[in-house]
Amino acid sequence: MHDKNYIDSYLNSLLTDDVPQKTKLMIANLNDNGKRAIVNYHDPHSAFHKHADIVINVHTFGESAERNTSLFHYTTMSSLNSILNSGYFRIKQANFMNDPDEFRWASKLAIKYLENCKATSEEISSFKQMVENQPFYDAYIWSFSKNDDSETLFHVYGGNEGIALELGEKDVMNMLATHNSHGKKSLDQFDLGDAYTFPLNVMYDAQKQENYIEPLAQEWLDAYRGLKNDPDDMKEILTLCSKNIALFNMAFKNPKLSHEEEFRFVSLRKNDGTVSPELEINGVPYINCEFISEYIQSVTISPTCDKSEKEVRAIISKYKPGADVKKSTLPY
Repeated sequence: MHDKNYIDSYLNSLLTDDVPQKTKLMIANLNDNGKRAIVNYHDPHSAFHKHADIVINVHTFGESAERNTSLFHYTTMSSLNSILNSGYFRIKQANFMNDPDEFRWASKLAIKYLENCKATSEEISSFKQMVENQPFYDAYIWSFSKNDDSETLFHVYGGNEGIALELGEKDVMNMLATHNSHGKKSLDQFDLGDAYTFPLNVMYDAQKQENYIEPLAQEWLDAYRGLKNDPDDMKEILTLCSKNIALFNMAFKNPKLSHEEEFRFVSLRKNDGTVSPELEINGVPYINCEFISEYIQSVTISPTCDKSEKEVRAIISKYKPGADVKKSTLPY
């Protein structure tokens, strides 16, 4: 963290003759937090600046889906049979995922940092409010893994019917984007009910998460404390913090779940609270998307699955003749 001499020196370098006198006076009257927020925002060497470029971060955690990289969806044979019979698959809204920390892990880390910095209850409440006000509440996740033969994932998601369905990244993206755009050709044409879909790499590394979260939380706190004397600059900084924490909540996950090696497709549905979900079962919203069986690359059967290779092949061949059906190489 920069010391006071560095902050004062850097501010002086920013306040050139081109800067209006009114602006100079306003910045001069900022408290230490506000001054530090401005320096960290502009200084390319600051930890915040290095980790808060939203364009770079989107490219860091996102993927283009231009290659048809193999991905594996762990599920049950019954679920796959239902998908094949109906021609549709369901993607659950993020707020109803099995993991209670889904889309919340990054903000939990940030709140813990704020508490350690002795932030007031009012400040922490304001941070939580910022997170709650994110426009991404109607978000849906379809989860995959790059691990093609995971004992843990077979156990957690398959039980005695476990299988791993192999699909290509580009093919999955095509199914989701085609369905969610409802025929719209560009984002500026999207209306309520349409959804923007993007593939996202999940980050589990605790140290890397900390490298992104701590400077962001500190910058948010400094800007919040400088808001009164310089609302324009501080609101700009707070907005950038808000965009990044939204992205980090989508991309960061509990390091203890790293065995999942999750790769996810996120669909952000445009919603102002007036649009009903495509499908709702027992109060849980879903996106109900058409499934193209031709995209099936292989099906791997769990060692504990009570379905034989012959039975699975007979089911799959009705929808994708010649699909590769194989037993897991795991011993148990």
